[in-house]
Amino acid sequence: MTYRDVPEAEAAANCSPTDNPRERTALDATERLLALLDAVHDTAAEVRARCAEYFDHQPLRLRRTTLARCAPDPDALAVRIGAGYRLTVRTVDDEAELTAVDRLAEHRAAGAGRTRADELGADARHDGAALVDAVRRSRDEADRRLREEAERCAQAPPRRVGVLGGVLAYRVAGEPDPHRPPVVVLNALGMGLGPWHRLTALLARRHRVISWSPRGCGPRERPLRLADQVADLRAVLSAEGVSDCHLLAWCTGPKVALEFHRRDPGAVRSMVLLNGSFRLLDRPDDPDTAYERNLEAMCRAVTARPVLADVMRRMLGGELGERPDFTAEPDPGRWAEQVLALPAEDLAEDLRRPFADGPTLLAYARQLLDFWSRDPLAHAERVTVPVLAVTGELDRIAAPDRLARDIGRFPAGRHVRLAGATHHALHDRPHELAALLTEFLDRAGPRAD
Repeated sequence: MTYRDVPEAEAAANCSPTDNPRERTALDATERLLALLDAVHDTAAEVRARCAEYFDHQPLRLRRTTLARCAPDPDALAVRIGAGYRLTVRTVDDEAELTAVDRLAEHRAAGAGRTRADELGADARHDGAALVDAVRRSRDEADRRLREEAERCAQAPPRRVGVLGGVLAYRVAGEPDPHRPPVVVLNALGMGLGPWHRLTALLARRHRVISWSPRGCGPRERPLRLADQVADLRAVLSAEGVSDCHLLAWCTGPKVALEFHRRDPGAVRSMVLLNGSFRLLDRPDDPDTAYERNLEAMCRAVTARPVLADVMRRMLGGELGERPDFTAEPDPGRWAEQVLALPAEDLAEDLRRPFADGPTLLAYARQLLDFWSRDPLAHAERVTVPVLAVTGELDRIAAPDRLARDIGRFPAGRHVRLAGATHHALHDRPHELAALLTEFLDRAGPRAD
């Protein structure tokens, strides 16, 4: 089957493709097909990273109208895509039949794909089966290169700076650029850098990226307060000779970003609040997630009775999401939502880091309660630099509705919600986030000469 259905003899001799309506239609169909194939690739990879066997039990449902925009025979295209990506593609006419996984693929297919036709061979552009295989190979190769870049970020030797109470190890990726301020990552309390490596690798292609694991939860470390985390940030900037920077803050990180801006507004060029939380204790109108409520109860119990830490860590440390039970009564809608809400399997060790042992959990609990007692949002009205809030539709860790509400307090605030994304979008959606952040950082402007 040929998707670019324009006989060469019918093309006007001196007419460019964009001048000929039939040629333009064919090119549009090819672009839509490439976007669809990219959407299937990304959705299949993201789902399999969470639950490898999902597509052994469930098809990927695509609307017939979506497939018909790309090829004259939707059913034949569905078979070819399924064969290329080792899954079953089922065509449906009713949108109500789509699950959350299917809707994510449809959402992506409606946008622009990353694969360009001119990256593929001429034979692939004119043959349906060859095109599916060529796109899959191209994307597989791009994924392999990103894994290698991410591994280099992970293996980069740390730099160290003396801070109050010890030494802080941090990492730097990317080359210095006199015209671009560096991007400084403000990581979540208790977390390592594992979730960041993919996004860091992509951002480091254009920016210098500085990141570290927040202190305060390691062996023999005292729990740090918000002011201590701000002091660590200032120490790293001083060690690197950085006078101004973009702040990329995840989860608890936005409170550090805002408090740092309050103390040194001239050092901040922009802020990105990624799945961020300005959660405050004893604020009943907050749209807390069940995880946040359970985590607060655990923190209070552990700090009141440290002997409970080892028991409590096993309870909440395993609360990483409910996996589908494919042996039970079929429930495609519920299975899809469960899978998308799961973290990627290769993040399991990173996500259990705050619950590694009793002393670690106790230190983590004390830090969280301190953070939740601080309310830097009163300063938000004085933040005139661009601020981008990014939330995930399926974030079950930090309530996305809270950040969507709080971003309205920033004069130059903007909110973007990622369809089907979780709290760990930085790991799961590195390309999507890198494109969004690159556009935002470019608009924030280069350094003045």
